[in-house]
Order: sequence, then structure tokens, then C-alpha cells
Amino acid sequence: MWQKAWSTAIDAALLLSGAIVGTDIPQCRLLPGDVAWPSTDAWSTLNNSIDGRLIKPIPIGAPCHHPNYDAEQCEIVRKNWRQPAFHELHPSSIMDPIFLNKTCDPFTDPSIPCSRGPYVEYTVNVTKPEHVIKTLKFVEEHNLRFVIKNTGHDYMGRSTGAGAVSVWMHHLKGITIIDNYDSPSSSYKGAAVKVSAGVTGEELVGVVDKHGLAIVSGECPTVGFAGGYIQGGGHSVLSSRYGMGADQVLSYEVITPGGKFVTASPTENEDLYWALSGGGGGTYGILWSVTIKAYPDVPVTIASLAFATQGISQDTFWKAIAAYQHNTPRLTDAKVFSFAVYSLAGFSLDPVFAPGLTVDEVNALLKPFIDDLNELGIQYMHSVSNHPGYLAAFSSVPAFQGAEIANFQIGNRLLPRRLWEDESSFEDLMNTLKSIANQGGALLDIAVRPTLEVAGYPDNAILPAWRNAERTMGVITMLDDHQSLESIFNDQHKVTHEFAEALRRLAPEAGSYLNEASPIEPNVKHAFYGANYDRLLQIKDKYDPHQLLYGSISVGGDRWEETAEGRLCRRDTSGGMIIQFRRYLESMKGEL
Repeated sequence: MWQKAWSTAIDAALLLSGAIVGTDIPQCRLLPGDVAWPSTDAWSTLNNSIDGRLIKPIPIGAPCHHPNYDAEQCEIVRKNWRQPAFHELHPSSIMDPIFLNKTCDPFTDPSIPCSRGPYVEYTVNVTKPEHVIKTLKFVEEHNLRFVIKNTGHDYMGRSTGAGAVSVWMHHLKGITIIDNYDSPSSSYKGAAVKVSAGVTGEELVGVVDKHGLAIVSGECPTVGFAGGYIQGGGHSVLSSRYGMGADQVLSYEVITPGGKFVTASPTENEDLYWALSGGGGGTYGILWSVTIKAYPDVPVTIASLAFATQGISQDTFWKAIAAYQHNTPRLTDAKVFSFAVYSLAGFSLDPVFAPGLTVDEVNALLKPFIDDLNELGIQYMHSVSNHPGYLAAFSSVPAFQGAEIANFQIGNRLLPRRLWEDESSFEDLMNTLKSIANQGGALLDIAVRPTLEVAGYPDNAILPAWRNAERTMGVITMLDDHQSLESIFNDQHKVTHEFAEALRRLAPEAGSYLNEASPIEPNVKHAFYGANYDRLLQIKDKYDPHQLLYGSISVGGDRWEETAEGRLCRRDTSGGMIIQFRRYLESMKGEL
């Protein structure tokens, strides 16, 4: 009884706290069970206003827990748990388990009841802008948390939230080819494509290929193209040739948090266009569509090379890694992309992706590296092949096909070209890579060079450190489906504060790739936004004055934090006091 009384008192404080500090932004979002939580009739009214598109989703792991345990259905969930499509087609499921707190996990004890936990409370299956606009109005009127989900591919947890209402954009599949783009908003003249918010990379590439075109898209084919990929910058196998994904944008259609459907381009809502182009997803508006440049397709040469550490000394292994590192500037200067994965178990270079180059030209680029391997006496597997175009080449790369999710913890740093141009810096780089591998980390080493020159000198919010980068260097530790939550958090801490931190010390002036970084990055503003942060925050406050769009690592996200129960509260003034009050109440459960 005392617990309920205290909770009711706090709920009232939550509603009044905005007035206390002189702001119209409520200090905490509501959760189910709060006195002010919308009534059943209110939800029904919303549903009727959006053509019956409101869903109350059941967590995807529910068949694995009593009282609804179903052994056959649970086995289906477990077998498909790491398949992106399985989560994409579910209205509330996401692909990074660190944000789910083992809630309704298919691999935990079936006797543990399935709770909703961090999963969203309601989802709107969006098919037209009015569905988003009316949902935004509803969540603002009722002080609810709001999130955006397309596929659920987000290492930063922005696609879910306790008690939240989600707009699910996944079924917006429009793709329109524009043969000759001509607009007063851009000097660009040529092929373009308009892409709706729910389209994935593989869907888009498949369509443009039929028109003899190629576009800058991500290496993971199941990632949603128009949302977080573009807005986070978006690197690609074509980035050393054409720039980042956000560099390709000609215009956006976007719904502002205030409920306006607008166009953002270099000449219309220019500040919003600038922010959306690299300033982070789910922060400034709800993207409806994006129009991007498309390029004439060209033949692509693919190469791969791999060797194991078995039978060779660690000294020889690291000499081989150094040989690869020495050779990669030759590749990026030739506008070639390469992706290497290595640990103490071995080295895999797959692919070297070389658009417009012949087999002979790629062999010539790789020859110094291969000569070094031969001199070291390393046995390796090596192949080179030419393909008629982007899609054929992309589809031939095993690493890009059938990629699993939810199986690793990740950190990331951008590494500038200068580390490869100075002997002392290069030695520091090699020592750091060795140290990470010796402590159990694996390196995801992507050589890509999206300079301002190759991108055409765009004016956008992409992290400036990208323009001098030679690498986006990921570091991971593997996850196990049965791993405890404590162990998962410990691994993420190690990846972030030991491995990624060691990479950061090599180039403190650089940053991290927002879409593939650690969700607990300690220096969000510098790492993800750099010198752009203050301008991005001004734009955020202009278009989202009531702070409906939130992400812990997003611009303005440091104004908020989640309590242990998942409630989203402001950090400032009375909001901070209420957070402490809530924490006290939670600590006293069972004693009141």
C-alpha cells in the first residue's frame, strides 16, 4: 500500500515538474500503470484515427516462456534468433540484445514470466504520413515516449524503449527511378532514385541494377537504407569512389516532430537537410523518403585472401598483418574498398572490392602484399574474379550474404591517414592491434577513404574526421546466446574502455562511426559529431522543441536518462531530483 501511495505521489510530481522549472517539456515520460497513462478509450480513439494500424506487439520470445510456453514455436524462435529477416518482420523486435536486459529472452529459463520490459508498448504500422503525424500528436498530448523502427538494425538502442509508442516504417517500399534528375535545388544532373523509408539496401540495389545503375549503400544488405544508415553517414564499398551515403542525398521528405510534412534540400529547409545528412538518425524528424544520386554501373573485380595462424609463429603472423597495413593506402588511393577480419586465429581479407578495375590491375595492387606473404613462407588461399556490375560482385561476397546479428559486442574508431605516413605512428598502430588481439579482441578492419574530393565537396553534417580517415576500425568480442547480462555488460565495457580506448589514443582528434560504435561511448559529442555538435543541437531544438525524439547517443540525448525501471527522465533541475526519488523508491521495494 505504501509502495502504491509513493508511486502515485511521484506520478503526480512527474506531471507538475515541468511547471516547477518553467518549461513545457515534462520531466519524465509516462509508463504503463501510471495514473495519467492513456485510457483504453484513448488508445481506441487513436487506432480509429489511423485506420486501425495500432498494434500491441507480443515480445518475439514469448513462446519460450510460461504461461504461453510452446516448445515447437520456441524452437523456431531460437533457430532464427540471429537472422535479420526474423526480427525485421516483427513490429517490436530489435537486433542488439544488450538493450533488452534479457527480457523475454528465448534462451533463459522458461519458468521466468515473459515481461515487456524495454520492448515498446504499442506500434503503429505506418502506410501514410497521417499515421505518423497523428501518432506524434497523441504521444505529445499524453507525455509518452516515442521511437522509430524500420528493420531494428541499430547498435545504439534507438528502435525500442520501455512504455514507448513506435512508428514502424518497414512497409514503406516505394522506389522510383529518375532518369534525368534536374532541380533548381542542386547542380547535379544525372540519374537519381527516390527511396521510401522502409526499403532495405538489398531491395534498392536489386531495383537499380535492372536499370544499369549502382548506388552507394551499406555492406549489410538487410539494413534499412533511408533511415539510420543515411543519417549516420553511411560507409559503403563505393565510398572511396563516390563518398559516403549521406553525400549522395539530393533531398528528403520528412515529418517534423511538430507534425509537418516538409521537403528538406539545399534550398528548402536547408538546415534540416544539413543535419539529416550525417547528423544521426531519429533525432530531427521522421524520414519519409530520400532522393539520392545514382551512377552508371561498371564491372567490378573482387579479390579475397585468407590464412590461419596454425603452423606459423606470432611474430610471422604480425609481420603479415603489417604487410597488409603497409599496402592498403595503395588500395584506397585507387578508390578500392577492402574489408579484413583478423584475430589470433587468423586473417581474412574478403573482399577487396574494386569498381572499374580489371583483374590484372587488382593483381598489381595486391602484388606487394602477396610478395611479402610468400617471403614469410605463409600458405594462403587467394582468389580474384571479375563481375559485370555492382550487384553481381556484391552478391559473390560471402561476408555480405547471410550475415548474422546479435552475436557480438562492438566498438569503433576512425583512424586517419597520418598513422600510415609516419614510422613512429605506424609502430604504435601495430602495437595497439597486437595488444587488442592478445586480449581476445577481433579486429574488423575496413579500409575506405571518403575524402571531400571524391564526394564532390558536399556541405553536410558528416563527422569531419571521416574526410581524413584511412580506416574505420571495429573491435569486437563474441556473444553467446546463454551469456548472462552481467557478462554481456562486462564485455561491452572491455570493448569500449579498453579496446576502443586504445585505438582512440592513437588519434584523439578523430572519432567514431556512429552506426557501428559502442552504445556506451564516453565522449559522445566529440566521437560522433565533432565540431558539428553545437550547430546540430540548435537545429534539433528548432525542429523538436518538445524533445519527442530521443537516443542516448543522439544530439541532445545527454539531457535525458533512463531509470532502472526504464522510465525516461530529464537530467536537469527537478527532473534530476525525481530520478533520485524514483531510484530511492526502487531500492526500498519490499520494505515499504
